[in-house]
Amino acid sequence: MDAAFTYAPLIALFPLASFVIALAFGKYLPTRGALPGIVATGASLLVSVWVAAAVWQGHVHHEVLYTWIAGEDVVSLEFGILLDPLSALMLVVVSLISFLVHVFSLGYMNAEGETGLPRYYAELGLFSFSMLAFVYADNLLMAFIFFELVGVCSYLLIGFWFRDGAPASAQKKAFLVTRFGDYFFLIGVVGILATFGTTTFVGSEGFPQLAEAAIAGGETFWGIDASQWVTLLGLLVLGGVIGKSAQFPLHTWLPDAMEGPTTVSALIHAATMVAAGVYLVARMFGFYAVSPTALAIIAFVGAFTALFAATMGVVKDDIKQVLAYSTISQYGYMMLGLGVGGYVAAVFHLMNHAFFKALLFLGAGSVIVAMHHKQNMWEMGGLKEHLPVTYWTFLAGSLALAGIVPFSGFWSKDEVLFEALLLGAEAPIFIAAYAMALAAVFLTGFYTFRMVALTFHGEARTDDAATPHGVGWSIKFPLVVLGVLATVAGLINMKPVAVVADLDILYLETWLDAGFETTAYGTYTTLVTEVAGFSYADIGPLLPAIIALVLAVAGAALGYRTYAVAEPTEPVKRLGGAYDLVRANYYQDEFQVWLAEGFTARLARAADSFDQIVIDGTVNGISTVSLRAGSRVRRLQRGIVTNYAALMAASIVALLLLFAVYGGWF
Repeated sequence: MDAAFTYAPLIALFPLASFVIALAFGKYLPTRGALPGIVATGASLLVSVWVAAAVWQGHVHHEVLYTWIAGEDVVSLEFGILLDPLSALMLVVVSLISFLVHVFSLGYMNAEGETGLPRYYAELGLFSFSMLAFVYADNLLMAFIFFELVGVCSYLLIGFWFRDGAPASAQKKAFLVTRFGDYFFLIGVVGILATFGTTTFVGSEGFPQLAEAAIAGGETFWGIDASQWVTLLGLLVLGGVIGKSAQFPLHTWLPDAMEGPTTVSALIHAATMVAAGVYLVARMFGFYAVSPTALAIIAFVGAFTALFAATMGVVKDDIKQVLAYSTISQYGYMMLGLGVGGYVAAVFHLMNHAFFKALLFLGAGSVIVAMHHKQNMWEMGGLKEHLPVTYWTFLAGSLALAGIVPFSGFWSKDEVLFEALLLGAEAPIFIAAYAMALAAVFLTGFYTFRMVALTFHGEARTDDAATPHGVGWSIKFPLVVLGVLATVAGLINMKPVAVVADLDILYLETWLDAGFETTAYGTYTTLVTEVAGFSYADIGPLLPAIIALVLAVAGAALGYRTYAVAEPTEPVKRLGGAYDLVRANYYQDEFQVWLAEGFTARLARAADSFDQIVIDGTVNGISTVSLRAGSRVRRLQRGIVTNYAALMAASIVALLLLFAVYGGWF
């Protein structure tokens, strides 16, 4: 076993230790708990890189750390770690973003004299621990446990300023909406365990155990083979994914989650909470590949979400709200990629998005600090000259988000679109998914550069924008690191260049495949093409890439030219009722309130009345008759001898009369 794998459990344990230290001793430390978190996540990053290097050299590690339940006649429940190309890549991403968020917090949280910092850094450490443990979980049950712990941490951090009404409301909303999805996830976990007898992703021999169990089948339930339950069970697990990754219709919690600190938003959107759902589908990709129906649903949910959320990003005024809807949209692209069989494309976009979305949120945090905690973009303007480092790094992230070549988002988003188009050539229904995602490309370019123009260009529209605060090194350093990654990370998998120039430069694809036919991309590709029955047409990637690029540039140019003026206006207001509809988020919150209070609550009250009147009434009525009858009979048992004698005499007389009448005595 490679030495790196021996120390792999420390990747998650380091942040857990920082949680304990910050919680117990944070108020006594000079940085109020920041330093333990920085050291811990930095150490996690170093070990993650070491593990990734070992995996790159051809090693895959699976180890059971603790056996919870075991026996001859029971299903074994274990806790273990799985280190393969997918988990190794995600460990590096999560630990890097967490480290940079901790560093950024020195300038964002500590500099403002914020109270409750030990609690903040303790929760940040617990959040990092939960996600890292989730990433290398070797089975679905362990993944579910840490999936839930990630949700608890997000609840705590979103409501960090819980004494204010809005954060407290936002944290409850996030908790309730995601718990609704997790309810289905839990049923799916139990169903998979009962149906296939395992929840392990990869077995001791390195084979994709859960996927192979789904293919082979198992016990027959109600006359249906276990392999045919994959669609239902997969969709139940997908309920949790849709909640966590904020996909339609369980996406409404994420924009409200902006009530938490901006650093928390960066971590949630880029590397933890929202990333957890998509990562889970990628981890279970071999299982989902058994069901073309499940994959198709994933694809269309993702494509619709990408377009739906992008329309709302166009009209938002709060810089963090724009980024929130952008996150929903971008995770829709990842779901689309997975649904059309583009495992590498989806993971590629997951990685790139982590870099440029963390950059954009931290850049927004820098702007918010400079603007005396103002977040409305219409109160900004002209910040380019005052915040040059923030501007240029934010611009790099915006170009990556919009999908402009050669920035990272172009390469991964293009690959997702290419995979959707390939499948659409074989199954025309998927052309609709491709078309929705393509339309979202234009809107993404528009709202992204609307945001850049309103924030940094034109003239200062308020005194705060004219005299902004400066920012320190703890804010600039993470921005520069992420700015570089947003610029160059996409170069590791340039599919259009590789295909057109016939170059062997698809490094990420090689990494995810890497000859590990048992655990990674090779197996999943086989499952998609052979089991699910998908096949790909011979379509070159260059023309689709050009089409997507033209749409992205057109949207970005329109957004910039419209708003990068001295006195910008809002032209989309001319849409009238359509603008009001989108501005109100399609009245989704109102619908959910009506669904909860106007429908579900009334249905619950009606069910309660039926239970009390009919069910309880019947039971109570029967018991009342029995009790009253018993009370009447009980009067005969008074313990008075003369009464007994009278009853005996009356009974004898009655018997004599009976015999006399019916016995023929008369």
